[in-house]
Parts: sequence; structure tokens; C-alpha cells
Amino acid sequence: MRALILCLALLLLQGCIATKNLQRENIQLSEQAIAQCQQLQPQLDKLVATQSKTNQLIKRESDKRQALLVQVQSDQSCSDLRQSLNNKTVVGDVEWAWIDFGSHQSAVKVRMDTGASTSSISAKNVTEFERNGKRWVRFTLEDGREVSMLVERYANIRQAATEKDRRWVVKLGIRLGTISQVAEFTLKDRSHLNYEVLVGRNLLRDLMVVDVARRYILGKQPAKQAEAVK
Repeated sequence: MRALILCLALLLLQGCIATKNLQRENIQLSEQAIAQCQQLQPQLDKLVATQSKTNQLIKRESDKRQALLVQVQSDQSCSDLRQSLNNKTVVGDVEWAWIDFGSHQSAVKVRMDTGASTSSISAKNVTEFERNGKRWVRFTLEDGREVSMLVERYANIRQAATEKDRRWVVKLGIRLGTISQVAEFTLKDRSHLNYEVLVGRNLLRDLMVVDVARRYILGKQPAKQAEAVK
């Protein structure tokens, strides 16, 4: 019995010794691992700093490329704009113009309207008649003068979603600054509006650019310059 107890005690003692040795080894391993981590920490810090600098350089280069791309696109847009403005006259939202009615010329204020396909002039008491087998119209201007013009065609102008206004179209000479043109004008009573003449895209196209923030850029030309209108 004593021998058995001694054996058990011996085994227990050996187990305790083994456990302590194992704990001691674990502590040593932990201390070694901590020491290695402490040794590697500066290298890790350097790697993190290097990666951060690399990311910053990549972002900086990306920003430069994006800025360069935007600049190229902007330069192209400016080039296209300059090209489109070449040989074009900048006009204001409202300008003075000379209108040649054949029998006389009048200086009037005209309003630019890029939304209108055809220019228009105020005409009252419009009467159609025939002359030498062709259709003509007689109408009264805002200044009370009566003129007769050859009818070039008729235009259907949409007034509302389902309504169309059939108008006479005549050709008139017009001078805006140094620009002299003969263009089509529809006849419409505009006496209730601010301007008796509306300049549409048929005159503006390829000739003028409208600066809607300004007026009377071209000034009022002397009457003698109206003779250039053909």
C-alpha cells in the first residue's frame, strides 16, 4: 500500500515538474516572440510609411493626368468655340438695324430670337393682290407707311400645341452693323409687342453670335450707310 502511494506521489511530482517546465518554455517562447516583434516593428513602420508615400504618389499622378485630360478637353472646347466664332459678329439681344423696303429705308430696333426659324416684321392691314400674274401683298408699317412686296411663299407658324398661323413671307434688305443681307420675313401684327422686327435663325446662322446679356453692341448706323443694303 505504501509502495502504491509512493508511486502515485512520484507520478504527481513528475507531472508538476513537467507542467512547470512547459509553462517556463511557453513563457520563453512568448518572450522570444515579443522580442522578435519589437525587432520587426521598425521595419513594419518603414513598410507602412513607404506604402503611404506610394499611395500618395499614385494619387498625385492620377490627379495630374485627370487635370491634364480636363485641360485638353477645355482647350479643345475653346478651340472649337474660337473656330465657331471666326468671321462671326457678336450682337446684343437688341440692336439697331436698317430695313430696306424698296421704296424707302427705316431704322428700327430689332430683337434677336434664336428660337425663331424665320425673321418677322410687324405688318397691319395686310391685303393680297395680283400683279403681272404674281401674288403681292400690301401692308402698313408701324410708322404708318404703306408698302407693297412680292409674296415669296407662305409659312405655317405654330402658335400652340395644335394651332398654326399661316403667314405671308416677303424678302427685305437688312443691315446690322457691317452685315448686309436680303432675308425672308414673315408678316405679323406685332404692334402689341415691344419690337416690330424679330431677327431669327435664318439671319443669325453663320453670321452672328448673340450675347443676351448686352444690347446695342453695334450702335446706330448713320442713314447714309443704309445705301449698302442690297
